[in-house]
Amino acid sequence: MAGKIELVLPGLFDLPPAEITPAPGTELKALNHILRLSTERSNRLYTIDAMVQGALALEPTAAEKPVGLALAQAQEAAADRPSERLLLFQAVHLRPDLHTAMFVPIQVNEINLDDISILINDLGDLFKVDCDIEEIADGIYLMELREFDAPLHYPHPLSVMGKAANPYIEQSRRDLEWYKLLNEMQMFLHQHEVNQRRLRDELLPINSLWFWGGGVRPGYRANGIACFCDDRLISRFLRDLNLSTAALADISGLDAGVDALVIDLRLLEMLKTGIASDIESLLRDLDENLLQPLLRLQQRDRRRLLLRAGFEFDFELGPFSALRFWRAARGLGDWIESDSAP
Repeated sequence: MAGKIELVLPGLFDLPPAEITPAPGTELKALNHILRLSTERSNRLYTIDAMVQGALALEPTAAEKPVGLALAQAQEAAADRPSERLLLFQAVHLRPDLHTAMFVPIQVNEINLDDISILINDLGDLFKVDCDIEEIADGIYLMELREFDAPLHYPHPLSVMGKAANPYIEQSRRDLEWYKLLNEMQMFLHQHEVNQRRLRDELLPINSLWFWGGGVRPGYRANGIACFCDDRLISRFLRDLNLSTAALADISGLDAGVDALVIDLRLLEMLKTGIASDIESLLRDLDENLLQPLLRLQQRDRRRLLLRAGFEFDFELGPFSALRFWRAARGLGDWIESDSAP
């Protein structure tokens, strides 16, 4: 029986038109093949959390909606800790505006990581009666709350950076204990001497924190799906669900008939954090080393390939999609520049 491949590739339709190769049909052959021949499926899943939940058909952990991925409880440092009290967090810049505020990432470099370490160590000392804090990766921390359960509504940071903070602030106000603690932490960061120095040095102040990954392990019926992902936090979450997880480079080894979930966050990470700047090179790499192998698997085993990118449409390529050869070429640039793009 033919399998199904779900590809989660957020950020694909958020690319600036100027960054797209002028002749996309000649440079991004696999991607534009998918976009030309696929059937568009209406989509309402826009965050990384929602796309992964949809691909795995995870059962929600609570009646509250939306609920993010329970990434915190899956991390190694979370062993023997109460899952409902755990959160991941990272330091960010909250940029206020006249009508709203926006979350801005802090670049991962030696200066910023040193300043973040000082801030979080001091914050942990001051709020030790409220929480326990442990660093689990460069700039990524695990928090265990002592008096109340963690909020569930925060999505993965890459899904919110550069967007309005107001919806999440309003949701936080519904939990008075959490909102009070969050405000006290932000006031501490704002007044800290590290941020006073950063302002003098014309660096972005590290004046806020983004929390995510709360909740307990969701209900999941294992069905032998194979997962391919290079993100460490999400890979740990998938393994916590007892799913086999491999690197993206191993996708060609997928066995016939086995369903697969492929998650690649590199495009969205580049767009939101500016860690790298050569989008054109990354697109070519994605096309040659990820999408072309996926197309070969799709064609060899007559699979269904579903591209999820947090766009208003998902794109489904089926065994008989090649019969639509009569369709006019419509590449990535056409979709990005079209009036239908959100």
